[in-house]
Amino acid sequence: MKTYTILCAIFALLIFSCSKSESVLVNDEEGENESPSIDVNYITLLSKNGFLKPQLLTANGEAIALNPTESSLAEKTIPDLSFVDGSYFMQYHKVGACAGELTTHDFNSDTTAEIAVFTDLNDCDLTATAIAKSGNLIFISYQVTSSNPSDYLVRIIDLNSSEFSAVDISLDNKPVDLAISNNRLFILIFDELITDEYNLTVLDISTKAFIHEMGLGNSVRRIFTDTKDNVVISYDELHTTLNSNTLDFVYTQYPNGTAPEFGNTKSTNFDLEGRLFYPMDPSANSTYPLVPAIYDFSKKLVVLYAYENFLTEEERNFEYEIETTTGVAYDEKNGVMLVGYKKMSTADKEGGVLRIKLAPEPKLIDNINLDGVPIEIFIN
Repeated sequence: MKTYTILCAIFALLIFSCSKSESVLVNDEEGENESPSIDVNYITLLSKNGFLKPQLLTANGEAIALNPTESSLAEKTIPDLSFVDGSYFMQYHKVGACAGELTTHDFNSDTTAEIAVFTDLNDCDLTATAIAKSGNLIFISYQVTSSNPSDYLVRIIDLNSSEFSAVDISLDNKPVDLAISNNRLFILIFDELITDEYNLTVLDISTKAFIHEMGLGNSVRRIFTDTKDNVVISYDELHTTLNSNTLDFVYTQYPNGTAPEFGNTKSTNFDLEGRLFYPMDPSANSTYPLVPAIYDFSKKLVVLYAYENFLTEEERNFEYEIETTTGVAYDEKNGVMLVGYKKMSTADKEGGVLRIKLAPEPKLIDNINLDGVPIEIFIN
């Protein structure tokens, strides 16, 4: 079944809408009530000099500070691939021509594990293309180019096995992205040899059997799972919402100038209402390359937070020295948006995190400077 809907986009402070009835409404009473101030921990993953390291922060609704506690996640080079799910972080590093290592970390328990994933393969030239995790299973798609034609596979690794246990599933074309929902693995596949088009292949995880395939055209950006267990297929001009159980889908088309562009980010930072927080190209609405944005899937609207509209020129250019946005998350307990940003090249510190109260209107709470550029922000 196919259903078509039209997106009405709204940019905060620079407001565009299709009709007055779909404008953003602000609860004045909420703004008058005392804001919550609940203790919470943040973890930022900082990029610096080609390495990735965690930095712990403590905060509440009023203040933020560095946490001197060190995470058990060791500093590593920037990974080839990464995967985020809530407080869970997984990264993949290629080791030689035919080997690779996965590092998994749960920030809730502060536990780390390292897994060598291709030790059984020999005489190959291997490139991993995507990673994902569900329960005790890890999925890693890869391409072996030493064979002619190339071999394309998805490897399934069982973390509950006492010894390394992996199953390889062969594919017809190159896998480029993975999403998991309803005990099914959704594999975005690209035909790089003949058609330059994408397909979506669905694998039943229990039986290891393919149960569905659909053509997607030649301009897919990414696939990911939303908070309702739908699989979202992103394009520049639209997105498709696929029911992971029935496999029915709905098209959401964007009128000119209203595209939310979440296909250009890897963000999976949702709040409890199902809104996605991510960096977005503001086009003519800001002078910055990327600014914070929120896309509401239920209302089909995007809210864009241009720095010019809630920070002064002095704050932007001299106090915080903002160059661009690198990560966006949401502190549900305190109703605060966290904005990771890269500083200008002349700054003493490389990055920082701004905290912004969203209601009744965007308002800066505070900022913290960091010794690196925050590319992921976790809320504990």
